Order: sequence, then C-alpha cells, then structure tokens
Amino acid sequence: MRITLRQLAVFEAVARSGQVAKAAEQVNLSPPATSMALAELEKQLNARLFERIGNRLQLNSQGNLLLPLATDLLHRVEQIEQAFTYHGGDLVGRLSISASSTIGNYLMAKAAVAFCQQHTQTHVDVAITNTQDVIQAVAQFRSEMGFIEGHCTDNRLSVEAWHKDRLLVFCHPAHPLAGKVVKPAAVKGLSWVLREEGSGTREYFVNAANELDMQPEAKFCFTTPDAIKLAVKQGAGLGVLSELALEKEISRKELALVTIEGLVLERQFYRITHKSRQATSLGQAFVLFCENFFNIAGIEVK
Repeated sequence: MRITLRQLAVFEAVARSGQVAKAAEQVNLSPPATSMALAELEKQLNARLFERIGNRLQLNSQGNLLLPLATDLLHRVEQIEQAFTYHGGDLVGRLSISASSTIGNYLMAKAAVAFCQQHTQTHVDVAITNTQDVIQAVAQFRSEMGFIEGHCTDNRLSVEAWHKDRLLVFCHPAHPLAGKVVKPAAVKGLSWVLREEGSGTREYFVNAANELDMQPEAKFCFTTPDAIKLAVKQGAGLGVLSELALEKEISRKELALVTIEGLVLERQFYRITHKSRQATSLGQAFVLFCENFFNIAGIEVK
C-alpha cells in the first residue's frame, strides 16, 4: 500500500468542504486531479470514504474513521516542516480555530489580527458560529481549538476554563423598565429577543431565568448580537447579551439596562481541544498570546 501525503491532504480538504472543486482550490490542484487522487486513495484502502448527497460529498463511517488519523498525520508533517524551516526565528503556518458568536466577534477577531501582525508568517482562520457548531468543528478535527460560551459534554474533547463573562438584560431607553431594578415577576410574560437554539448565551440565560420562574418567551431569535440589539432598539422586547457586546450602546444611551433581583448571569467561557490531537507549536503560541493580549486590555483570561 502506497498512500501519499497528497492523497491524505486531498481527502481532508474534501471532508472539510464537501465539494471537489472547493477542495481543489485548497490543495492547489485541478478538480480532475483532485478527483483522481481521492479515487486512488479509496482504491488503495479498498473502501469508499464518502456518500454523495445532492451536490455534496459527506463522510461515511469509513471516512469518519480515517479523518482524525489523516488530520493528525498531516499536522505532524507540518510540525516537522516548520521545525526545519528558518523564518528569522518567527512562527510560521496556518491555524484554524472556531469560536462562538460573542467570543469570536468581541475577542478572537481582535486577537487573531494582532497575532498575525506580530507574526507575519502566520494566518489564523477564525470560524464564528454557535457553541454546538464549535464543538462539532473541534470534534471533527476541522479546528485545532474552540472557544465556547456554553457547556460541552462531548467526551472526545478536553474542556478548560478560559475567561469569565457577564450577561446583561437590556431594553429600549423608552421601555417602562429602563434603568430599573425589578422583581422576576415584573418581566414574566414579556417578549424577549434571544439568540438561536444551540447558542451558549441563550442556554445560560434561559436556565438562570427558569430558576426564578421567569419563563422568558422568545418572540424573536437571531444569530448575531447586532441583530438582537437592532431589534431591541425597535422595541421588539427585552434582550440579553454579553457586556462585551453592549459597551458602546450603553455608554451612548442607545440602550438601557434592566436589573432583575436574584438573576445571576456571570458565566464561564471555555477553551476546548480534541483529546486525540496534539497541539501545534503555533496553537500553543496563540493561546499564550491571547492571555497576554487580553490581560493588557483589562480582560481577565484564566
């Protein structure tokens, strides 16, 4: 059996993108050459690795078995290349991470840009989505690490406390509850503008609210903090987001806070990695950089 690194790279690219044409761009091959490399790999393994669903290729059980092995091998080869390539002592390579919405938009985007400006031979891809999608990305080896707002119970992954955050309840400045301290009963039955199902922010808030029998009704659901803030500004209801997302609007008095007695909304952010995946030197350097970067900015990490 003569499996090549090129074949494994093609396989991983197809697994990530779901399409031969997109995978071909990633591995710098023509689509016919990409298809040929994938076919040759399946022939040598005597196994089909994908099932075609519509115009996409989806991993089957054999493909899911191969993906973590291929990803780990390719990363080890990348580490070898980096160790024996001189770049003036600087870091080099591409790092793929995933982050849930609040962390991605208000922390990771800034950190990734600053990191790459300091280490000009690197590139950090940040996929911003919700907590459940981040967990899947790390579990399926599409991201080396993930940063999440919700809980992770996937036993394939290591979970590390990373940063503390606080959620705030807010409303339109003309809302009757604007700037007030109220009992939980005062908001029961009111409309809320919340994140979508699968969001760590939504999960944490709903659990805390239900402990006080608030039973928040999600009249509108959006996948981004900006959409939620715009809806609340239009009078759609009460909203809840991280204080990281509300700093500007509160200081400009475009939105107002509502304090609910007994509602504790301090939460923990987490960093997740796959137990079977060895951290790259680039990944380790990025984590250390983030700690220093956020500490300087007054944001406590760990």
